[in-house]
Amino acid sequence: MPKHIGEGAGINPDYFNQGRSVAEKKPDGVQLHEIGEATNFLRPYGKTYQEALENLITGSIQIIGLDEVKAQYGAQWGSIKKNVMKITDAYLSRKLSRHDIYVPLDEGHFALLFAGVTREEALVKAKEISRDLVNKLFGELPGGELISVEAAMLEIGDFEGLDRIRTLEGLVKCFREAIIKSRDKEAREFRENKPGISIRFRPLINRRKGFVGMNEVVSYRETDGGATDLKEDDPVFTGSPRLRAEMDFLMLKETGEMLAKLGGKANKPIIFLSVHFETLANSFCRGKYARILASFSSYTEHHLLLNVQDIAAGVPNSRYRQIFTSLRSLVLGFTFEVTPTWSEFEAIRDLPVRAITLAGHESLEIWEIDSLFKRAKRHGKKCIWRSIDHDELGRAAFKMEVDYVSGPIFGTVQAVPSRPFSLPK
Repeated sequence: MPKHIGEGAGINPDYFNQGRSVAEKKPDGVQLHEIGEATNFLRPYGKTYQEALENLITGSIQIIGLDEVKAQYGAQWGSIKKNVMKITDAYLSRKLSRHDIYVPLDEGHFALLFAGVTREEALVKAKEISRDLVNKLFGELPGGELISVEAAMLEIGDFEGLDRIRTLEGLVKCFREAIIKSRDKEAREFRENKPGISIRFRPLINRRKGFVGMNEVVSYRETDGGATDLKEDDPVFTGSPRLRAEMDFLMLKETGEMLAKLGGKANKPIIFLSVHFETLANSFCRGKYARILASFSSYTEHHLLLNVQDIAAGVPNSRYRQIFTSLRSLVLGFTFEVTPTWSEFEAIRDLPVRAITLAGHESLEIWEIDSLFKRAKRHGKKCIWRSIDHDELGRAAFKMEVDYVSGPIFGTVQAVPSRPFSLPK
């Protein structure tokens, strides 16, 4: 059985010599200076030079990152990074097709540019490459989660001197500078503008006990006419992983400020705060999130429950453990917000996942929801159904004996979380 990184595993010595020198590479390899002039390389991307550039820039660019690998090896990274970069370089050179290229960015990040595919197809290809690369570096592992993959959303305006490029070397240099510059653009603009986003609180009802001891953090956008709740299709939720992470940081900071105003430990509600899985899965973002948490008053470890959204499929137990280790001592625990068909309970065994959460919508099938909650109860998990905005779903939740419910039909949002209280009989 292969060892997992962090459990005595290392880079297989057999792989150290698998790369080739530039002179030995195959004719159809993608080492950048072998392909020829930029005009020849760009031909598959468009009928004219300008059209090809625009298609390439706004097309299927994916960023592969080795942040988790670096984090796992810690101080050892300095002694192995040269071999890791050499193996990665050789692997990508052989794996990509004739008209695809990769651009090395900063240490441990590569941009993959795919010809003739959609963004969705490019993401699938990049994830397949990342999984194969993990196995190439470390042996057979369950999944490729140690290597991150994200789309680069570039625009023509991100490039400087584009109209003066006539060689492939110039194109690569231009791409490298634009990608590095644009990677933090969304986050920077979000931090600078903070488009009127704030938080409110909605009570989560413990149906069986007739008690409210938990408050859900709800995101709101301030407008001239008041405040409206942010919909799930709002750009801050549907943008890039970096933009969603910035939203998670903002929500956490504002929650922390509110917790500080509540005073000491006595008679305090539990705060139910959502965070995207990708934010926690990225080592840099997870570290920042943990540092923000660590700055809060100590009682948050008993009063803050993180609701993890957009759970990826097929994540192994070992990966979840890796993600939650740095956060576990800082919070009360976690809940997983999933789809009605989710059933990966074995992957969360022995983890501090206290409940399974569902965000209610009228289009969901009642029998699938009922089946999900029954599976959760069989595995010893509480059931939470939030964002219920329809009477039919509310009645269904009570019939299913869901542990906690929330939504517009149960209560309005408030500027501050409510203290624990019992509901009238």
